[in-house]
Amino acid sequence: MKAKRYIFGAALLAIGTCSLSAQNVNTTVTPGNAPVITAYTPSTDVYKSETIIPEKKPVPYSYIREADVIWAKDVWRTIDLRHRQNMPLRYPLEGHMSGGERYSLFGLLMEGIKTEEITPYEFNVITAWKDPFSVVSSLDEIYRKTEGDSIFDNDGNFERMGQSMTNILQFQIQEQWFFDKKHSTMQVRIVAIAPVYYSYYDEFNQPLPSPRPGIPFVVHFPQCRRLFATHSIYNPKNDAQAMSFDDLFMQRRFSSTIIGESNVFGNRLLTDYKLGQDVLLEAERIKNDLFIMEHDLWEY
Repeated sequence: MKAKRYIFGAALLAIGTCSLSAQNVNTTVTPGNAPVITAYTPSTDVYKSETIIPEKKPVPYSYIREADVIWAKDVWRTIDLRHRQNMPLRYPLEGHMSGGERYSLFGLLMEGIKTEEITPYEFNVITAWKDPFSVVSSLDEIYRKTEGDSIFDNDGNFERMGQSMTNILQFQIQEQWFFDKKHSTMQVRIVAIAPVYYSYYDEFNQPLPSPRPGIPFVVHFPQCRRLFATHSIYNPKNDAQAMSFDDLFMQRRFSSTIIGESNVFGNRLLTDYKLGQDVLLEAERIKNDLFIMEHDLWEY
């Protein structure tokens, strides 16, 4: 009997506690009113992307001893942004997309130059790629070369305008191929990269018979790697697999054509001694020579 009284008393105490707490219930919903919405920013993503972050650092190059390099060759290539595989490097044409998360390759280089994270160098037409890092360029000089006749106002004074990224149709890169006998591997490293700007009008604002290409500046590729590693590029195959600019270049996920190699004639380009289809055939020959060199070193 005593145990039953204890159980009955505990039940009455629990019922009284619930009734008192029910009278003091705090709720954000008032009958007849809409719920109170706190500060909330919706997102179109179902998960948090943590692959490309501002703190990400590029994978450092492995140290290469001079004694381990038994063969090397400098090669120049052109990356045509009109090629389907290279389109992620071209768009967006103006500014940026996705709240500043997506840039074109030229737009990202310009952002790095404006913040002085990347040092631009002047491309000399006479010396060309023989010494691309001899003279440091400036932002005003880049604007002058990429704006043509639209950089001066009515009084003849310099006026800074926004670049037309639609005129950037190609990029040229200088890379070095070498065979590392310590690891028995053929490796390649990009040394320099430069945009190719096409002008459609001359200095007198007259239309040219054909677009005139020019290189407004050259940058040292290793200096750009930290900026490339912290900015993603659009992956047309899979939205869930984020890829940085550094990943694209280090994994060779771009289409290119060889335009020159180091030679006894002062590293002249293929167009200096070939015309038309012969240029493509010569580029294919150089590409095949690289393959044969690696194959022979492995065989013997």
